Amino acid sequence: MNPDLLILCATHFEISHFLSLCPGDSKRVTKSGLTIISGKVQHKTYDLMITGPGVFNAAHALTVYLEQSSPAMILQAGIAGVFRQTGCNIGDVAIATQEHYIHAGIQTDSLENAPLPFDLIEANPLSRKGVYLFEQKRVDHYHEILSQALSTHKINITKGPFITVSSITSSAKRAKQLYLSFSPVMEAMEGAACAHIAALYDVPIIEVRSASNFAGERDKSKWDIDLAAKQLGLACACL
Repeated sequence: MNPDLLILCATHFEISHFLSLCPGDSKRVTKSGLTIISGKVQHKTYDLMITGPGVFNAAHALTVYLEQSSPAMILQAGIAGVFRQTGCNIGDVAIATQEHYIHAGIQTDSLENAPLPFDLIEANPLSRKGVYLFEQKRVDHYHEILSQALSTHKINITKGPFITVSSITSSAKRAKQLYLSFSPVMEAMEGAACAHIAALYDVPIIEVRSASNFAGERDKSKWDIDLAAKQLGLACACL
């Protein structure tokens, strides 16, 4: 049976609060050891897949799933580093308007690469730079839903571009350079990979993340992963 929603998350802990609010009814494991949890929230069904961190794990997991099932929509969920320059704080929730895998393209003297001479997705020239746009009306729709539903929890909901990285930003200087180049709200490690695979299979996708830390801050005593997971769980339950 094809679910109303496929939820993708890199690790079990990130989505643990959602599962405490909306526990699954069954669980299965793929040949490569991926866990898929199935459940229902009111009259909507979901599958939840723990992909593992990073672009390769995410692309593999989503491909395995979409070869067998066709969800009505994909929700890429997780925690992330938020950029201080946005004015957002730890615990805030953001919806991606686009994803950018910043390592795609041809290297230049700046952080932003030039486009490849070929499409990574046929007839999608933005894919030459690893850029994937999310459908604006869908983003606006879910931004409004979350803003209204989570107002009583005093959770700030924003929307804007995300970047996908393969190496976690480890300094304030690097974070500033990334912000000047790409103006991202958040950075994470799976979003662009899932957007790419979703485009290949023509399945609608949105990405929602909660900030666990500021991008470039490597002192984990200043992170709040528990708060981020809690806020993410509330957001996913609303969606």
